[in-house]
Amino acid sequence: MRRILITGASGFVGRHVLRAFRNAFASAEILGVGRRASLNVPDGVTYASLDLIDAAAVARQVRSFRPTEVLHLAAESSVVRADRSKFNTWRINFGALYNLIDAVDRVGQACTFAFVSSGEVYGRAFNKGRPATERTTPQPMSAYAHSKWIGEQLFVRSTEGTCLKPIVLRPFNHIGPGQDLAFALPSFAHQIALIEAGRHPPIVEVGDLSSQRDFLDVSDVVDAYIQIFQCAAAFDDVQIFNICSNQSRSIGSMLAILGGLSNVAFEMRAAPDRTRKSEVPLACGDASRLRQATGWSPKIDLATSLARILGDARTKVIRIES
Repeated sequence: MRRILITGASGFVGRHVLRAFRNAFASAEILGVGRRASLNVPDGVTYASLDLIDAAAVARQVRSFRPTEVLHLAAESSVVRADRSKFNTWRINFGALYNLIDAVDRVGQACTFAFVSSGEVYGRAFNKGRPATERTTPQPMSAYAHSKWIGEQLFVRSTEGTCLKPIVLRPFNHIGPGQDLAFALPSFAHQIALIEAGRHPPIVEVGDLSSQRDFLDVSDVVDAYIQIFQCAAAFDDVQIFNICSNQSRSIGSMLAILGGLSNVAFEMRAAPDRTRKSEVPLACGDASRLRQATGWSPKIDLATSLARILGDARTKVIRIES
């Protein structure tokens, strides 16, 4: 029987993963673990609170569940927060990964282990002006990206000769309902929802809108995870996959779409705490390898994705008011 362990289950992506994996792997036993004490989960999914920094607790949970597959999502995912608290970032993004690898290896059972890294690892390599492929040498620039890149190396080397089948996933910017307001697009949507509700002046505070990024709807990213697990039996040796759209769009153009979806007019105002000029003006990835291996391709257009984000923001504002 398939037993799928999903870490970071209480986070933005994790909550989407639990629902989608339950539908895709109907007969599997699915366990989500996260830092929250409790979580509403789909029928047929189990949730447990687990601190991945606690090696003994991780070992007990893994020994009890005996996963046949692991999707390791848990991480400090905000680049800004990661740079403000570098030690905690390394502790979460590196230490937790080590504890999980060690615990799964000690069980001694064959296990497909997918480590969710990030397209951020390419860093300065984006400045060459070409879409990054899996052969592009990473040049990480932030504490977050460094922790992911070093984590990849730990993961690949420490799984050699073990019962683990290692897969490294490098998703690029993904967006959708439920994302933390530390990220630009949900922050814009939240501000617009407040303006529409008459609770904020018609001003949206922004940072550098010229930066171009490779955006995907979170549902397309989760679909990639599903297809990778469905095809994993055919993989030999270590696998590395970019998960991206192969297109870049400016943050300003994304805000313009949100503006078109809004029922109020607003002006944009640069905020001092948001106006750090990006050292990577354009980031774009190439997902050809993933398409060839699994047949995956993104299906959700960004206008639909942004409408969902704005709708989620409106719902939350209404909930607060009531």
